[in-house]
Amino acid sequence: MRFHVINDLYYKDFHAGFKARYDVYETIKSDIPTSNTYNFYKVNLMHSKYRIRRIFSRRYANYYNYLTFKKYIAELDANDVVLVLIPFESLFNVAKAVYNSLYSAKIKRGIRIIMMIIDLDSIRRVGQIDPENEIKYLDFADIVISQNAEMSKWLISNRINPAKIVNLDLFDFRLDANYQVITASNEVFEKNIIFGGNLTPEKAEFLYKWRPNFKTKLYGINLKQTQLPENMEYLGFFNPSSPTMDVSGVSFGLVWEGSSIETCTGLAGQYLKFSTPHKLSMYLSQGLPVIVWKESAMAKFVEENNIGYTIHSLSEIDEIFEKMTAQVYADIKSNVQIIKEKVVHGEFLKTALSKCFSKLNIPELQEAIK
Repeated sequence: MRFHVINDLYYKDFHAGFKARYDVYETIKSDIPTSNTYNFYKVNLMHSKYRIRRIFSRRYANYYNYLTFKKYIAELDANDVVLVLIPFESLFNVAKAVYNSLYSAKIKRGIRIIMMIIDLDSIRRVGQIDPENEIKYLDFADIVISQNAEMSKWLISNRINPAKIVNLDLFDFRLDANYQVITASNEVFEKNIIFGGNLTPEKAEFLYKWRPNFKTKLYGINLKQTQLPENMEYLGFFNPSSPTMDVSGVSFGLVWEGSSIETCTGLAGQYLKFSTPHKLSMYLSQGLPVIVWKESAMAKFVEENNIGYTIHSLSEIDEIFEKMTAQVYADIKSNVQIIKEKVVHGEFLKTALSKCFSKLNIPELQEAIK
């Protein structure tokens, strides 16, 4: 009996979709030495300027990769445990075939399946996809790793058995082995906001409307070429495994989505009510306290651990900064340090997997986790 994880990454990019998956695979490989990682993409998807060549090469790659995967699944032993991330990184038809092969192996051969939710498109893209497509596959999993308690409530309301749900609570954010966070001096009591992520107006339109009274540092891709407000500064983008962020002064990482500075809006804003944003973990990995929307799923986590503030509107940051003292900030930073140590060492995933193995009654896998 072995623990297997299906690696569905065929690309590398500077965004959360890649980094969250990569960290899962790295944690399992390094901290569950008895595990086996299966790389789904034996043949990479070829890029070509010629459309016909591109279509046929990708059809061949998808066909070959799936048939190889199907052979691999057929050779698993009864009671082996397989972890697959949701959504599977591929064309929908390929993902559907992968899910069906896993289900068939469960019914015929007795393998057990853990599905870990990286994104729940039924909520993230509400109105664009049929939730039944996701619920059907999550329903046949033996265990579902949900992002947090609010997402779990949604899953339960959509007929997922609560007994099979394990909450992750927070995504880990592993750093390169030789990476060291630059510890900046806080002697200068300058207040700063840091915002990292996709800076396109479709994703972060509020940035182009906001006129903050304090320094706001932006990191990420797709910044609109426009004149930034006086207090905003664009500092480029970085490799997620080796962030280079200026965390000097009294700095807070901001988690905000949508077009408005008064509340989070749009699909991305509403998704915050159920999701655990990966950028929250990025900020914490740098020892940064955070500011999040008060209606978001992570508001309770921030408040209970005293690692920052929750707000209804961006205008509330002014009052937070006015009342800020060196001692209050030091206390919050001390709490952040506790969470940071867990995030950068993969502890949230390891804890979740330990709970999964407990539910599956596999003590030897629990003991295998470093």
